[in-house]
This record gives sequence, structure tokens and C-alpha cells, in this order.
Amino acid sequence: MPKTAELLSHVLRHLHPGDGVISAARARRDGVLAEAERFEGCLRIYSSGSIAHRTANFDTDADCGIVLDRRIYPELGPDGEDVGPRQIVEEVRQLLREELAPKHPNIKFRVTKRAIKVAYHEPIAVERGGDPNVDLIVALTRRDEPGLWIPNVEQDRWDPSHPEHHTKLLTADPKSLRQKRAHVIRLAKGWNVSFSEPAVCSFNVEALALQSVREGTGLAEALAIFFEEAAADLKQRPTPDPAGVSPPIKTSIDRQKAADRFGWAGAQLREALKGDDDDCAVRAALSKLFADFIEPCESEARLRHALTGGGSAFTTGGELATRPSGQRQRTTRAYGSR
Repeated sequence: MPKTAELLSHVLRHLHPGDGVISAARARRDGVLAEAERFEGCLRIYSSGSIAHRTANFDTDADCGIVLDRRIYPELGPDGEDVGPRQIVEEVRQLLREELAPKHPNIKFRVTKRAIKVAYHEPIAVERGGDPNVDLIVALTRRDEPGLWIPNVEQDRWDPSHPEHHTKLLTADPKSLRQKRAHVIRLAKGWNVSFSEPAVCSFNVEALALQSVREGTGLAEALAIFFEEAAADLKQRPTPDPAGVSPPIKTSIDRQKAADRFGWAGAQLREALKGDDDDCAVRAALSKLFADFIEPCESEARLRHALTGGGSAFTTGGELATRPSGQRQRTTRAYGSR
């Protein structure tokens, strides 16, 4: 196997939270949905987010929702009398608490901006993500438009979104493309959170991957293309909602800085692919992206520390490649070190 693909597969294994944690997240989500589905006027239920999309690393909170029939609640939302979501969301929270609290003594329920967060406080594993929560959205059907009305509890209003279509897009066949895109997303999310302030949210990564990951390439090439095309797209505009319902997705930092960060990551992938048969060359490039999981060869690590104090790295051609500001440095020995 080419060295770049081999090391990226290694990173994917260590980003995975474990089958037991994933299974627990799904079981907790299904349990919450089973109770919420009993709420009067529930038309259907749905699953969304990284667990449903199979793109979870340590972000194991399971997203899901119930869709209320606006014929039962004609006063709610912009298609009705414009009554806000606070009261109906609180009623669903009370139902969940009544049904789930007797079975889970440490469970807590909290209303956030969009959802009811159900925190079990029953760890499955000691690793990050080892005690998955469930985020349940109480949504409304829309009268003449695609998608759903979802709560903005902070402002007591309903906003348009289409989480059901997002899940459909990210789980569609063909299987080979779906799996490769999920791997690209997981790697990109793992890199994105290596910064003290990630450039984008997880959904933005998924939306960018829907635009750029295509058939006919291996994982390493697909990841390089993802970073390059994401950089180019972010320079031009905020990322559009893949469903065409919500407003464009905002970046977490200045958009041009986010674009530069993605472009830098793409350059490291190209550097790795250029020396794909040289283990040390590939490690030198990928260790800049995934420092928690890949170390450069020992001789290069010593040289880099001596010349830069650990703040910069060299390309295989000897050119200084400065790490973007805000990326956390490795503080413990990485997995898979030499």
C-alpha cells in the first residue's frame, strides 16, 4: 500500500471512537425517539448528524428529531399564527424526563438553542466521546416549501432547515463513494479540531465534501482534492446549504483565514503524495496535519526541533513550511510513532 494511504488509514483507526460507543449512541438515540414519538401530533421521526451519516470521530452525540403535524398545531410557526417553539419544546422535554428519568438515575435534560440535549452520565468508555448524548429537535412541517421549520429557542422563532435531506445525500449509493466521502470527512474533521479554534463546523466539512469527493480516486488523492477545492470555494463564498433550504454556512473564523488554512492542508497532502514511496517524506508531511497520530522520522524530528523550536516544519525539499497559527502542538507521544 502507498505510504500516504497507509498512514491515513492508521489515523482513521485512531479517530474512531469504538464500536461499543457508536452502538451506545445509536441505542440512546433510538430510545429517545421511541419516547418522543409518543408525543401528540408526532408525524414522523428522523435521524441526522454524524452518527446517522457514519462520519463520527469523538463527536458521538446522536442527532435526531420528531416532526410535528402542523394540522394538529396550526398556531405554531411561520405557516400558522407564528407562535414560537419555546413552549412546545418544553412540553417534549417534560415527556422525555417523565419516561426516561426512572430508568437512568443520572440523566439530565437541557434545552439548547436548537434541541433538547439528553445527557446520560453513564460512560461506555473512558476515551473522548465515550458517554454519548442525544440531541432531539422538535420540528414542524412546512406548508409549501421543502424541508422543516426547526427551533431557535433563544429568539423563540422557527428557522428553515432540511436535516432529512442532508442525511439522504450523505448516505446515498453508490457504497464506494459513500464510504470514501465518509473517510474524507472524518479525516478532515480530525484535522480541523487540531486547532484551538477550528475553522469550520462539522456540517460545513460535510457540505464541502459533498461538493468535492468523487468516484475514481483513492483516499489520499480525494483528501487532497477536498482541501484544495474547499480552499478555493471558501475564498469565493460561504458554503451553500446542500439542501438549498438554510442560509449559507458561516465559518468559525474569518473566512479568508479558513480558506488559507484549508489550502495549507492541501499542500501538505500534495507533499506527501509527491514522496509516496518514502516513509520519512510522507511522515514529515502528514505529521503536520495529524500530530496526535503520526510522528516524523526521528532524525527529521530532531532537526526540526533544533532549527525551529517545534513551531515550523520542513518540506522534503528543504523548504520551510510554517504551521498555521492556532494548531495545537503534540504534547504526548503519538500513536504509530517510529
